[in-house]
Amino acid sequence: MTNYQHESSEVSIGMPVYNGELFLKKALDSILNQTYSNFELIISDNNSNDSTQKICQEYAKNDKRIQYVRQEKNIGPFPNFYFVLNESKKKYFMWAAVDDYWDTDFIQKNLDVLKSNSNVVSSISKIETYGFSDSELIEHNIATVSYPKFLQNFIKNRRKNLICAAFPVSGSYSKKIRLFLKNLGSGSRFYGLYRTNQIKQCFIEEKFIGVEFAIFLNLLKLGDFFELDETLFHRFDSGWSTAGIINMAKATNNSFFGILFPWSTFNSWCLKNIGLKNILKNFDVYAILNIGGTFFVGVDLVLKIRDSLSK
Repeated sequence: MTNYQHESSEVSIGMPVYNGELFLKKALDSILNQTYSNFELIISDNNSNDSTQKICQEYAKNDKRIQYVRQEKNIGPFPNFYFVLNESKKKYFMWAAVDDYWDTDFIQKNLDVLKSNSNVVSSISKIETYGFSDSELIEHNIATVSYPKFLQNFIKNRRKNLICAAFPVSGSYSKKIRLFLKNLGSGSRFYGLYRTNQIKQCFIEEKFIGVEFAIFLNLLKLGDFFELDETLFHRFDSGWSTAGIINMAKATNNSFFGILFPWSTFNSWCLKNIGLKNILKNFDVYAILNIGGTFFVGVDLVLKIRDSLSK
């Protein structure tokens, strides 16, 4: 049995999981084999009905760094992310998605950045993706949108570029807003390393499309974003973020207007928190973001009608 001294640990890792049996062992192994070993791993099982509980209990039995919590009922994905953050007690924090994996020195190298740069509030490495074939996605019942052939390559390349988008951001706050909004990406930076007190201060419990970007805009008030010039992080290229913008809007915005205009709540948040002046300075970015969101709502709607008629 592996035994570690929790008192000396500096890093909390939060893993919210629901029905993660397909990926769980690979993710856990890549975390537990990190060269930096002084961490606590908080797993919050969102009342899974597959073998997630059994796998987690087996790993927790053999490694005292793991704290396994099973929710009595499914509390939803956003509250589960907040739960593991709220449970963290160490100086540094990172989220770990169950369908991702990390090279062995991911934590150590990002931790070195934060320790040596007080102005940096988030550090992450470059990212590469891995994925399944269409038949494997169907076999494992992984939700994703099936786009027409003429759109598939465009969507696939766009998705990969977005998922791999994590970039350094520094300068004045106004400059950082502009640089960040022009390169929003998929939010993969969400899985970087933070100082726990800063990410807790900036976290937003409200759920809406783009909430992770709002959290980043909060963080940028406190400091800069850093990106290591090497690939240490591997993200699954399907799953929740590829389930279609209508499905995402239904689960987050929770209104017809919010589904039709999926970025509307994010717009309202920005107006209240970064101000009209910064929005007007970046009007082109907001226009592209909102037009693009409504465009993909239309695409999703056409695909849903097509799938309904084909049944």
